[in-house]
Amino acid sequence: MLELWTIDALWISVAFVLGMLAKRINLPPLIGFLAGGFLLNLSGFTEGGMALDVVADIGVMLLLFTIGLKLNVKSLLTKEIWLTTSLHMILSVLLIGSFVFGISWLGIYSATEMSLESSMLIGFALSFSSTVFAVKVLEDKGEMTSFHGRVSIGILVLQDIIAVLFLSISKGVFPSIWVLGLPLYLYIIRWVFVKILNVIDHGELLTLFGFFAAFVTGAIAFELVGLKPDLGALIIGALVGTHPRAKELSKQMLSFKDFFLIAFFLNIGMSGLPTANSLIIALILMLAIPIKGTLFVVLLTRLNLRARTALHSALSLSNYSEFGLITGAIGVKLGLISNQWMIILALAVSFSFLLAAPLNVMSHSLFDRFKEVLMKLNTKSTHPDDEPVNLGDARVVICGMGHVGRAAYHQLSADFGDKVISIDYDKDVVARFSELKKNIVWGDSTDSNFWQNVVMPNVEFILLTMDDHSSNINTARALSKCEYRTFSVGAPGHYLHEITELKTAGVSYVYNYYSRAGAEFATSFLKFIEKRKEDMQED
Repeated sequence: MLELWTIDALWISVAFVLGMLAKRINLPPLIGFLAGGFLLNLSGFTEGGMALDVVADIGVMLLLFTIGLKLNVKSLLTKEIWLTTSLHMILSVLLIGSFVFGISWLGIYSATEMSLESSMLIGFALSFSSTVFAVKVLEDKGEMTSFHGRVSIGILVLQDIIAVLFLSISKGVFPSIWVLGLPLYLYIIRWVFVKILNVIDHGELLTLFGFFAAFVTGAIAFELVGLKPDLGALIIGALVGTHPRAKELSKQMLSFKDFFLIAFFLNIGMSGLPTANSLIIALILMLAIPIKGTLFVVLLTRLNLRARTALHSALSLSNYSEFGLITGAIGVKLGLISNQWMIILALAVSFSFLLAAPLNVMSHSLFDRFKEVLMKLNTKSTHPDDEPVNLGDARVVICGMGHVGRAAYHQLSADFGDKVISIDYDKDVVARFSELKKNIVWGDSTDSNFWQNVVMPNVEFILLTMDDHSSNINTARALSKCEYRTFSVGAPGHYLHEITELKTAGVSYVYNYYSRAGAEFATSFLKFIEKRKEDMQED
């Protein structure tokens, strides 16, 4: 027992140290977690302790549950989602499968001769993109609700559905007859959950409700009827996601999900000890990553999305998926591939994360660097992600209609009237506030191309009020590239490094939450006391 707990202490320590080191050199912490897995593997720890496997599984299920909370089911029916997913998977299987067959045929990998069927299985395994990785990088950049974020999530969800179908067919295990009762079950569960969310408090019970919904009513219920547990967590999340408190629940589960996913990335790194041959093949398979990304860009632009949207979506999807390991295990069981290919797939998945993570961090600068070439891919038709080209006679622009943005909008509307306009890249938010007769347009303020093309002759002030620092800093950098800048920019900052980054990016005024909140609270309180005294004297 002591040894198992010691192993748990070891992987937690390794994850913390290497994650912190990765962050210090401006890389996502998950790169450190992957490196930690490799380090543990090389040290002889090929399996985790009591907690690692369980925590990794919980992390993936929580991830899918939180995706469901933010999922717009209608978006899955758009052609840029279902047609892109279908065509990309078919082309990826053919291209990557042929590539693997060529490697075997040329004798580069001599351990086994790959049949065409085996090669196509490997191609299928590597055609998927990692839901865990993509959602993590989108969350870190604050782009989950952006247009390209929703496109990426839609494609990932459809890939997960295809994965469920493959698992059922390949294992020869089909859902039980009880699966026919799922629609009624889900209807009842949703009704019960709505009642619970209407009365439950904001503390630990809400967190426990999230775990209960994801695992008990979602994962376990679906597993009992012969379906993939992860799919159950996703669907339950989508049902709960229609409730007004879904966003609060998502924030409540965030820290738990992030911790549990650390174990997932460590497990990837610990999944196999490479030989020289397997290491070489895994590195060769990295050549297919640019092909996957290029396919996404071409398909999305041909389906009438802008090149910028296509690039950002492609970067988050240009990786291999942990599902490839599951597919590989099935291939080994069926005798189609050798055990050594399992290690190759694990290495390929890990290397794809290492390659894609820094590219996603640089996604905005990459678009700016190659904008002239990428813009040639735009079609001449009207794009579903076209942004406004004229802000009229607006004097104040508010970027982001979260809690801070809404408060700023109401305050400034009292001073500037209808000369205040807000921009948000969440179309649901735009639709909701448009119905309330607010002056709001859809657009991505982090897009440097938007600020260079938009007509705003009277704008004097731009407030960056998005909920995450990443979006605010990306917008500030986009604004700094405006050739004729006649406006001042303001943004909030929580921490010293955020304030420094915003000022370096050209923000005129940074509001320090922590230093100003107490002062404003005290001032407001004294005004309230003074007003109450005056009212009492008048009475």
